[in-house]
Amino acid sequence: MRKTLLALGLALATLPAFAAQPLVPGKAVQGRLQASDRPSDRGGRSHDYSLRLRQGQLVVITARSEDFDPVLLVFGGDGELLAENDDHENGSTNAAVVMTAPETGTYTVRVNSLPMGDGHLGDYTLRAVVLEDN
Repeated sequence: MRKTLLALGLALATLPAFAAQPLVPGKAVQGRLQASDRPSDRGGRSHDYSLRLRQGQLVVITARSEDFDPVLLVFGGDGELLAENDDHENGSTNAAVVMTAPETGTYTVRVNSLPMGDGHLGDYTLRAVVLEDN
């Protein structure tokens, strides 16, 4: 029973939760992960955002933080993981995802923090930019 509950809890942690705040392309969002936020599936904390895209749009999503190591995950409307990135450039722990929307709909963008001692909480900037609009 205990193993079943643990497995269920881990499975639920990987599913997109209700995205409380929209992520509007071209506008930066300032966020702050706190100890009271939902635990991420990797031991840190996480926030979810909703991003509305049309089929064929090429988008770049970035997460930057000087307080923790951000990880970006993008889920489709059905909860399927479509893209993930941790460290997108040499010497930086910032994350970036480049993807083409496979269909018109609302996507969930998750900002996770990796646990590094006490360094899994703090401020971050999240941004989505549409590069190509078919």
